[in-house]
Amino acid sequence: MGQPAVHTYRKALERSFFALSLLGILLTLHLAVWYGTGSIGANDPVCTAGSDCLAVIANDPAPLGMASAWWGFIFYMLAGTLTLGVALNVAGKSALFKALRMLLVGAGLIYSVILSAIQFVLLADWCFLCLLSASIVAVMTALVVIAWRTPAATAARHGLPRGELRFHGLVTAGVVVLLLLDYSYSRGQQASPDEAVAVTPDTSVDPAMCPYHPNLPPYENLDQIVTDYDPIVGPPDAPVTVMEFLDPNCNHCKSQHPHMKALIATYPEQVRIVYKPVTLVGGPSYSLDEVTALWIANEYGVFEGMLDLQFEHQSPATGLSPDRLASFAKDLGINEREFRAKLSSGEYEPRARQVRRIFDGMGLESVPSVIVGGRHVGISRSLGCLKHFVDQELEAL
Repeated sequence: MGQPAVHTYRKALERSFFALSLLGILLTLHLAVWYGTGSIGANDPVCTAGSDCLAVIANDPAPLGMASAWWGFIFYMLAGTLTLGVALNVAGKSALFKALRMLLVGAGLIYSVILSAIQFVLLADWCFLCLLSASIVAVMTALVVIAWRTPAATAARHGLPRGELRFHGLVTAGVVVLLLLDYSYSRGQQASPDEAVAVTPDTSVDPAMCPYHPNLPPYENLDQIVTDYDPIVGPPDAPVTVMEFLDPNCNHCKSQHPHMKALIATYPEQVRIVYKPVTLVGGPSYSLDEVTALWIANEYGVFEGMLDLQFEHQSPATGLSPDRLASFAKDLGINEREFRAKLSSGEYEPRARQVRRIFDGMGLESVPSVIVGGRHVGISRSLGCLKHFVDQELEAL
């Protein structure tokens, strides 16, 4: 029988690379669990003071409809798997695994640079956890370059060096324990919608962390763009108007929604929220059925219920089918036949185009876009900042 392929193995470098891969898996799953649901990210104990992970992640580009945290998870899983392939010299293909890993890390570095540029150039803000992931990728890149440019420190060998299986197993077990602890703690931070309204957390903030959008002018009379068909939550004559442009297919809008609900619960008499559903994700027609369903539900007085269901079952990659929307309508007490007829009639398409024109005419480019009292709040959309903006408006009355 033939001998296993001989190859060189840099123990310290490969162990470091594997540990970094597992650290990346831990980090990206933390981001996915805490920020993917949208309701607990503000309580994240890992995101340090001075950075705004919630705001930055809310502006995630989400390529192909999947959050960058999940793309990062796939990246680190592949990196760890290829590193195991190098260690085990599977089918004698160690050199191939190293080459594939080099290509993978190169792609990861490019994407990390793009995400970092978005934070500092476009958002003028930063997320500690996101930059930590970028740093991990940078170190991985350095290790790949070292492996490529320098001779191996460990002699050529057949098979796995002694102790490697134990090392890989112990490190993996440690990360699994941390993941379970993190998930368990995150579950403890999650509350039902009713509990989230009944128990409002301490949302005090430093006003300096809550700037308005630096490039968009204030809107002198927000009431001019409030239409008869806009869904409104709160007293119609409330002294402060908060307007939100949202797309039900937008995962960042889903993340923002608990803050909007909590804002109404905090100011039941002083604030009204005017919702402007806009077909933005994936093009003008991608979200049309969902937006239409929201307007139909508003006509029956169940807008909030329809929006909650759409966010709960959100599927940015595929959208929600007419059948699924009809089932939501039926659950909310809307006659299913009437709903289907309205949904397929096309009568709401001019309305969708009108809202999109308003959106574009105001210089807005992304959702969610929140306006308080005529001023765009930019990325400072945490509940604490929203309360700060509302308090400013109330003091000015």
